[in-house]
Amino acid sequence: MQNEYRITIDQPLEKLMELFLNQDNFKHWQRGLIGFENLTPQIGMKGSKRKLKIKTLVGTVTMTEEITKRDLPRQWEATYRTKGVVNYQSNRFRESEINTEHGTQVQTVWEATSIFKFTGMMRLVAAAKPELFEKQTFQFMQDFKDFAENGTSVSQL
Repeated sequence: MQNEYRITIDQPLEKLMELFLNQDNFKHWQRGLIGFENLTPQIGMKGSKRKLKIKTLVGTVTMTEEITKRDLPRQWEATYRTKGVVNYQSNRFRESEINTEHGTQVQTVWEATSIFKFTGMMRLVAAAKPELFEKQTFQFMQDFKDFAENGTSVSQL
């Protein structure tokens, strides 16, 4: 299962990266995040790993995140693994400008590709409820946009 997403955020790329990379901000835009633990001494770098605990519709899931590419501020990729699911996540960022009645506004365009691979029982879950996986990435992107633009935290929703 592969999905492509795109969202425009009314923040310059530098500010967006500052918010995106700060682990203390995860709770504000990663809906369902209960907590995380860094598994490697280097944090946020290529090859670094984290254990994430997330509350989902079907219960609490523990997954491992491994950063597989870090070419910031342009690209960031990671692989997420949990029982029966591997999610390859590619994120690309670019800055753009628009002209408004108040002058030029700098925005960031965030494009993401999610590739999910399933084994065992999760193949059946994905076949029966593909929307559970299809909407997850875009929901995180929407929540991040709300946080970056308005300071709105998912804990406030």
